[in-house]
Amino acid sequence: MTRFVEWLAADLYRRGTRFAFGVPGGGVSLDLLDAVQNKGMRTVVTAREDAAAIMAGVAGRLANAPGLAFSTKGPGLASATNGLASALLDRMPTLMAAESFDAAELKFLSHQVFDQAALGESLFGPVAGGKSKVLQPEPFAVAAALDAMRHAPIGPALLLADPDMMIADIDAPPIADVRPAAVDQDAMERAAALLAAAHRPVVIAGLEATFDDIANAVRALTDALGAPALVTYMAKGVIADASTSFAGIFTGGAIEQPTVAAADLIITVGLDPVELIRKPWPYDIPVLDLAACMHDPHYFTPAARVEGDLATILAALTDAARASDWTAAEISACRQSFLDGMDMPAIAGLSAAVVVKEAVAAFAGKPRLAVDAGAHMFSACAFWDASNPLDVLISNGLASMGFALPAAIAAALH
Repeated sequence: MTRFVEWLAADLYRRGTRFAFGVPGGGVSLDLLDAVQNKGMRTVVTAREDAAAIMAGVAGRLANAPGLAFSTKGPGLASATNGLASALLDRMPTLMAAESFDAAELKFLSHQVFDQAALGESLFGPVAGGKSKVLQPEPFAVAAALDAMRHAPIGPALLLADPDMMIADIDAPPIADVRPAAVDQDAMERAAALLAAAHRPVVIAGLEATFDDIANAVRALTDALGAPALVTYMAKGVIADASTSFAGIFTGGAIEQPTVAAADLIITVGLDPVELIRKPWPYDIPVLDLAACMHDPHYFTPAARVEGDLATILAALTDAARASDWTAAEISACRQSFLDGMDMPAIAGLSAAVVVKEAVAAFAGKPRLAVDAGAHMFSACAFWDASNPLDVLISNGLASMGFALPAAIAAALH
């Protein structure tokens, strides 16, 4: 037998978690800090709980592991709300352990009390199968939630840290053998037929492609096709800026339309519609959607969709791919058109683009950038040279102000 808090710390460490971020109070939050430190994890005390949730999500995403944040009851969890919303819409694996009141206290107490479970449910809603992401200290449910953080759509969970349950003895659940679901072969055949019929495909990579194995598979398919590739803001680096295939950034806006409109097939890879701007899908070109999961609602109805393990799907399509009719000169012109369109005129020698380019020169060799919300993000994402996924950290699901500094601290610690 072991205490729940000790099992939680050990299980998170086994999964690759190395930091816990938050604002401690008393009681069970100190039990949690003691447990994670005993397992070799570092605790980082933050100024605010919303920053802690962002830092946990970024640290987890960089480590491909759950990120752990902690808060006290009442005002602690309330302060974390923006960070949890960011984790939800920016697809970050944040486990927020928020101290809660025990049943005996709630019989007489109203100080700092509000319905913490209702707050979590309103933020997260039910997930697949109607299961809640608002958890009690019950090891089987928590383990299942942590397993789910490995699969799209990645997102947060809220652990209501009941003081008695956190230190209660439990039977630890077995380690789950989580395997990806089999890919639908009929869907694969439809995808292969679309690809075979296309002469000028264009590839658009989204945030679900930011895992190294998937990014490598996207690059292999793009190279096999000899086609232009665009990335969303959060997928910056999936196709390196220095690649001859790189044609710019895709937002659903106007600047990429000349490139996409010149294609006869749009191949979206891991494109999460949470990233796209608030405008209808502007293309009537057939779409082949390669997705880690189904998103509802979506901007478009594809001619074919294949869901599942993206690296496996991409490898199969790459084996059958043939070179497209795109020329290197055309792709280069697409890329230059994008860069020219983003190079806004300077006033008295200064513009966002100028600042970013100077920063690129000053920080050569240290590529990771954290970007806050605002108009400057357009120049930052356009002109910052990214070589790998997550070289640029940005909130483009929630587009939260105050994201960049905690994200940068978490990245530096990683």
